[in-house]
Amino acid sequence: MAAVALVVLALGSTALAGSAGVKITSAGFEPANVSVQSGDSVSWTNSDTVVHRVFFDNNDCKLILQPSQTSSCAFPTTGAFTYSDPNASGSGFNGTVTVAQNSRAVTLAASRTLNIFGDAVTLSGTVSSKTAGEQVTVIATPTGLPETRTTVTTTAGGNWSLLVQPRVKTSYRAQYDVATSPALTVQIRPRITLQKVARHQYLVVVLAARSMAGKTINITRFVRGRGYVTFRTAKLASLARTPTTSVSYFTTFVNLGTKLRIFMPQTQVGADYLDGHSNFIVN
Repeated sequence: MAAVALVVLALGSTALAGSAGVKITSAGFEPANVSVQSGDSVSWTNSDTVVHRVFFDNNDCKLILQPSQTSSCAFPTTGAFTYSDPNASGSGFNGTVTVAQNSRAVTLAASRTLNIFGDAVTLSGTVSSKTAGEQVTVIATPTGLPETRTTVTTTAGGNWSLLVQPRVKTSYRAQYDVATSPALTVQIRPRITLQKVARHQYLVVVLAARSMAGKTINITRFVRGRGYVTFRTAKLASLARTPTTSVSYFTTFVNLGTKLRIFMPQTQVGADYLDGHSNFIVN
């Protein structure tokens, strides 16, 4: 009996999100016939006062259940699996587990797929069961950083949502049971701010998950008919107290009314960010 119990626990541990439950009473199995999908498990609970068995004709799982005990069998493949309690009499102690091909699915969408560093994004989707209480795991893979996993629970209609704040370009996937959504990538631009701090003097602040110190910024001015045109460059430096904040002070002489804006090309921001630009100011 101890050996059988160990086998049952091992089988039960492989069960995935889907499951069904059967109660064993003095009259038999309730319900006797259950339907699940491949990869699911079915549990039996002995609600009687005597020992009961669950033996399958075409499955290796065998359960011996003391009163009040619960255990389960996993069904990784499709088919119809008949079972019975060989020591009990009566038609109520026969049943069938019907296993269909797993057709579960989960969707994934984002409120925005292009963000500025520091902004939040809402991920959302729906599971194929359309029911509340299902578990969805959101897998985040940020560029150059370890993968993380967050589990959320579906609400009415099988809907789920998760607020995230990606700090670099991040790929997301949603996992529900054995189903995984296609990957969705949220791109990030560094947050670049341009301020005028004195006559002809300007401050650029660049926020990102890592320091941009040593990178080059393009100082541009608006030219009618040509857009923003680079007329000089400057280097960023780090702040001692906040090393991931990069700054540049520069002096430039332009005509009154000139629109100025900072641009950082892809070659400067790196593979984990998109190129970015600041707000514009009028001199």
